[in-house]
Amino acid sequence: MRYINILSKKKWIFIILFFVLILFPYAARANVIGNSSNLFYVELVNYTFPMIKVTSFNEEDIAENSFSLSKEILDFTGLDIKSPLSLVGKEASYLGAVNYDDKSTYDIQYFDLNDKQVAKAGDSTNANTDIKNVNVVNPDLKKKLNTSKPEVLIYHTHTTESYLPGSATNFDDTQNVVAVGDELVNELQNNYGISAINDRTVHNATAYTQSYARSAVTFDNYLKKYGDFKLIIDLHRDSGSNKNAFTLNINGESVAKIMLVMSRKNPHFNNNMALANKMIQNSNKLFPGFCKGVCYYNYGTRYFNQDKSNNAVLIEVGADINTTAEAKASSKYLARIIAESLK
Repeated sequence: MRYINILSKKKWIFIILFFVLILFPYAARANVIGNSSNLFYVELVNYTFPMIKVTSFNEEDIAENSFSLSKEILDFTGLDIKSPLSLVGKEASYLGAVNYDDKSTYDIQYFDLNDKQVAKAGDSTNANTDIKNVNVVNPDLKKKLNTSKPEVLIYHTHTTESYLPGSATNFDDTQNVVAVGDELVNELQNNYGISAINDRTVHNATAYTQSYARSAVTFDNYLKKYGDFKLIIDLHRDSGSNKNAFTLNINGESVAKIMLVMSRKNPHFNNNMALANKMIQNSNKLFPGFCKGVCYYNYGTRYFNQDKSNNAVLIEVGADINTTAEAKASSKYLARIIAESLK
């Protein structure tokens, strides 16, 4: 019996050493490059060897990571205790074909019953139907460019978010969300005379969950230099597995759809939503199905910095399953929407 206990202890020591020696380098890498997906390894090491958590990782980096062993086991089996439909779906295959909690599997505008305009899943504004023969640019909106007072600020809290064919995290500004911001600035300035800035500061490289704290500093610096802007966009990209939910064909061109993300509890929410609703309405009118609607959070992370201006929004352009070319192609449609909304 004593021999068995000794073996058992050695087995656990071996397991702990395996996690530390094999998985620790990946966990440490998460703290260096800010790749949120690697926080799985961070928490796995923390769970098996708590000393690592105390000595090697910033608690703020772990705080917003929801990893748990029980959750991972349930995810592996495809069950979600928060979604009864996922349980029913295991017994009725036609229900299991849709994941009702994954917004990437279908088009939906998130809404409250108190909203004045409610768009439900399946509405024509969210239909994944090709759009043909639409006028992209409205020359009547073009005005003289005023470079001394920019009207639109674009920045990127998760600056390295990127697209195919490269990796989902990419420091190459010709491939990631910065490239989309550059394209959007060109469209706004060249076609509409709207002066715009695309900030290229990397905010998420060293500690992913502190990205919004860093981008808030960038935000404040621009407000101090220029005052408020007519529109401030934190430009991101989403993630998902169903490309049809993130892609639309307009005039024979494959483009990435957009979605707005808003923080309800921030003190400027009503003003922010007034501008967001203008953009959504113009999008639905001009390019039906291009805008996926709004995803609401009560607080988000630091209100997504939307508490700093009446004109701040977060826009996701496509997802990690879109190509950079598709995301950049969206810019001319987004520019038209912005020009119509600010006229």
